[in-house]
Amino acid sequence: MTKRARSMLRQMDRITRSWFLPTIGREKATFIGRLIDKHRPKRAVEIGSLIGYSAIVIAGHLPPGGRLTCIELNPYMAMIAEENLGAAGLATRSRVITGDARRVLPFLGSRFEFALIDATKEEYFEYLRALEPRLARGALVVADNTRLYRSRLKDYLAHVRRSGRYESHEQGFGDDAMEVSRFLGVRRE
Repeated sequence: MTKRARSMLRQMDRITRSWFLPTIGREKATFIGRLIDKHRPKRAVEIGSLIGYSAIVIAGHLPPGGRLTCIELNPYMAMIAEENLGAAGLATRSRVITGDARRVLPFLGSRFEFALIDATKEEYFEYLRALEPRLARGALVVADNTRLYRSRLKDYLAHVRRSGRYESHEQGFGDDAMEVSRFLGVRRE
């Protein structure tokens, strides 16, 4: 990650503490950065960008030639995320699409090797179902807030843990967690 991107994240850390914005925060950002550094995906997608904090982390850790697609429902937040990615020097490695991920994902031509889901909790399973045809075999899918909102994520968690399409585990972060799932492909019956 570049010095400019790290500086932008530090600024955003200060702002989000003052405004109480629910970004992934430093600890989860470090974890995601390490995942990307280890697996080296070329194509990534983020569902739910808010102000672009996690987008900067993802785009900043992608290998040369890597590209991030951000999908944000709120047009104002999408504009802020795009501006923050630009300020972090990552505009050429990312694009921000405004819209409902469930409707946008089927029209994306890319195969993704990394995905972060951090949007409306009750819709995680629907996002994943829309995303699955776009996932490359071996892709990592990370879902945020899986301990805080476990009751809202039952369908999602059941699918990644028991469908046979994923190897999945929970990564704890204090009172919260992220579900990290490796896409194995469609199970043949």
